[in-house]
Amino acid sequence: MMALGLLGFVAVGISLGMLGGGGSILAVPVLVHLLGLPASEAVPMSLPVVGAAAAVGAWTRWRRGQLALRTAAIFAVGTMVASFAAARLGADIPDRPRLLLFTGVMLVAATLMWRRAARRATPGTPVDADAKASPVRLVIAALAVGTLTGLVGVGGGFLIVPALVGVLGLAMPEATATSLAVIALNTGAASAGWWGRSTLDLRLTALVTVAALVGMAIGTRLAPRVSSATLSRAFAGLLLLVGAFMLVQEL
Repeated sequence: MMALGLLGFVAVGISLGMLGGGGSILAVPVLVHLLGLPASEAVPMSLPVVGAAAAVGAWTRWRRGQLALRTAAIFAVGTMVASFAAARLGADIPDRPRLLLFTGVMLVAATLMWRRAARRATPGTPVDADAKASPVRLVIAALAVGTLTGLVGVGGGFLIVPALVGVLGLAMPEATATSLAVIALNTGAASAGWWGRSTLDLRLTALVTVAALVGMAIGTRLAPRVSSATLSRAFAGLLLLVGAFMLVQEL
């Protein structure tokens, strides 16, 4: 199962590189169902892995001039505070409720991604037309992303990217790059919140991190060549399948 687990983290990196998010939501299922870790270990392990891959991706996009540093810093403040607090307060949640919450988040993420892909595919429809241009929504999104990261290890790119596009008007390449920077900072804060509450298998963490970085390199190269709507639909379908499988397993 180790080989499948490593391939799973290559997929995590590819998704992060191409979409600016989404991949982190696969990290916990891979650790739990392919590598056999309990959720209480899978969540804190997923955070530095996803954070490292996102940081490398953000740095690569920054060199291309796509990263909105000021926006990333402002958005990250809310996510980091919420993720640290959620990790400290929620570390003792039992595995089953944590995985049920995670599964619910996964199914919601799949639905949102499919809806946005459908809008992109409709001629004359603005990208992410479902995101209203309201700063309040941006703050809510930042707090929601941080809370989910601390509790279940979700980086939150599926919320960050539409918020940056719909609320701040960033172009898709800039939103993707900025999302990666926010995810890197956010997962770092959540990792700090988990410090002392769980122990990591450092060898396994290093292996899956390398796999995710390989995927990030692949995803970054492929991003300009694949339609974001097509990729979003395919990824949403994958999330629905994995979420349904996890729901059946937990119930």
